Amino acid sequence: MSVRTPDFLDAAAAVRAADAADVIPIHALAVDNAMFAPDDMAGFAEMLQGYLDGSLDQHRWIVADDPADRVVGAAYYAPEPFADRLWNLYFLAVHPGEHRKGIGTLLTSHVEESLRNAGSQVARVLIVETSSTDEYQAARRFYERDGFDREARVREFYGPGDHKIVYWKSLVETGD
Repeated sequence: MSVRTPDFLDAAAAVRAADAADVIPIHALAVDNAMFAPDDMAGFAEMLQGYLDGSLDQHRWIVADDPADRVVGAAYYAPEPFADRLWNLYFLAVHPGEHRKGIGTLLTSHVEESLRNAGSQVARVLIVETSSTDEYQAARRFYERDGFDREARVREFYGPGDHKIVYWKSLVETGD
């Protein structure tokens, strides 16, 4: 399924399921956005490989391609273990040269639409976790603008002075 960019976005982009050819561009997005150091990519690579080989059931990776078919954004989401129909947006990254052009919104909208279309028997809540550090201030503003509620803070989760901030969004109608 390919979703075209809504009119309000600055750049034309199309969202599609990630495939094996996207591994290197997705890794580059993670490194270029300083989400992971190149030496810390092992766990990240395992999540991506598990999606590609089907060993991680229900885990989903999507990418946004620009008009030249270059990967300019990616997202990874999966059901949260031990939770009732709660999904986690584990990874969202946009090429640094494409920030603030609507690609992150396009990807999160696609994730939400996909989960809503699956029905409330599959998905009822989407969460996202990020860091409290200054480097992630733009990410926190993005999620707040995108309608996520700041739900929790886990002190010093990532290290001294680096708290986990959890954002929450309902995927179902009130009362569902």
